[in-house]
Amino acid sequence: MFAKLITTAAVVMVVAVGTANAGSTPQGLKADGLRLQAMADRYQQMRGMTPAGITADGLRLQAIARAYQSRPAASHYTPQALQAMGQRWTALAQASRQAQTSSVSQSGSFRWGDAGIGAAGGLGLVACAALLIVFARRLRRAKLAL
Repeated sequence: MFAKLITTAAVVMVVAVGTANAGSTPQGLKADGLRLQAMADRYQQMRGMTPAGITADGLRLQAIARAYQSRPAASHYTPQALQAMGQRWTALAQASRQAQTSSVSQSGSFRWGDAGIGAAGGLGLVACAALLIVFARRLRRAKLAL
């Protein structure tokens, strides 16, 4: 029973791979061409800019430049804003230091999740090898020609 199941699965795989690489029909090639052409047109629309779009971007950037030119450089950051930014950067630096020290202390511990992934992968490889050995033995005994 098991040998028939393995043989049937092998035949189905051989037929599936053979038909997938057998070649495309003219209708399939035409459909692929139309699909690829539509994708290329869409990417061109997304990437390309119209003259009106370029003009709008230029006007927007000029307005931004004029807004920044009208203000003196000192008005961008008030003393309170500079103090707040300094406190923020100090807090980020302290949090970064704490994260580094906590990650260093955890690096020596055993990670069960990683061990489980490795064990599952090893069992999967052993199962595949066992199936391959069983299939090879059954194939030799039955002397099937695929």
